[in-house]
Amino acid sequence: MGKSLQGNKVIRKTITYVFCAVGVFCAVFPLVWTLLTAFKPSTEMFTYPPSLLPKHVTVKNFIDAWNKAPFGRFFLNSFFVTVIVVSGQLFFSSMAAFAFARIKFYGRTFFFFCFLSSMMVPGIVIMIPQFITFRILRLLDTYWALILPGFFGSAFCVFFMRQFFLAMPDSLQEAAEIDGCGYGKMFLVIFLPMVTHALITLGLIRIVGVWNDFLWPLISTNREVLRTVPVAIATVFFNYRNIDWAGLTAASSIALVPLVILFLCTRDYIIESIALTGFK
Repeated sequence: MGKSLQGNKVIRKTITYVFCAVGVFCAVFPLVWTLLTAFKPSTEMFTYPPSLLPKHVTVKNFIDAWNKAPFGRFFLNSFFVTVIVVSGQLFFSSMAAFAFARIKFYGRTFFFFCFLSSMMVPGIVIMIPQFITFRILRLLDTYWALILPGFFGSAFCVFFMRQFFLAMPDSLQEAAEIDGCGYGKMFLVIFLPMVTHALITLGLIRIVGVWNDFLWPLISTNREVLRTVPVAIATVFFNYRNIDWAGLTAASSIALVPLVILFLCTRDYIIESIALTGFK
């Protein structure tokens, strides 16, 4: 009986590891292929049978891609928009999450689930009304069009942070109330510093989303000076006649560098925030 249970446990672990390995392969292989292809000369990109490793390594694709358009300006735009939008999302979403988790008011659960239900509405559905609104306000083709739609948070961000505020001990809030601490000070001084790891994790998730955002920046801006990196890559290396695959893979690899560096710098915080989800 004991050997049978142990054998089933080994089988379950093996199946789990196999599925995890397949998932990791599916996630990582396209990135590896893109990066290695960026180091290939154009003549090697469409050879048959295809090879993963380049036979003649070259960095010419990276130099040509960077010089083909003012990518320094595009990276500055993406960095500026990402920092402003994510900062606003973290602050306002944390405030709303604290209210839903710690402030008792009539209809709190009902309003929270109504707010949460907005996650079921596809973003493409509200894009046309949003575009018309920004056109009426004469904010199209400005930085405001890139910043305002996501600046005040989202249902996902509120839900994410609310879970961490709910996990905090009730004794903290009770002690703060006894000391005469208001909700504003309670949020800023006591609770917010205790969810730093959750904020870093959420910030990383949202940075990836804002940095890679393509459709809304594409339709809300026309001037080259306002282009973000994804829009610049699409407009510079794509046209109706052909695709510059060498420049496309090189520019895509360059665009990934800030995100990879950011992940490597914050991975410990992500692991710790996962561990803290069971804190009570």
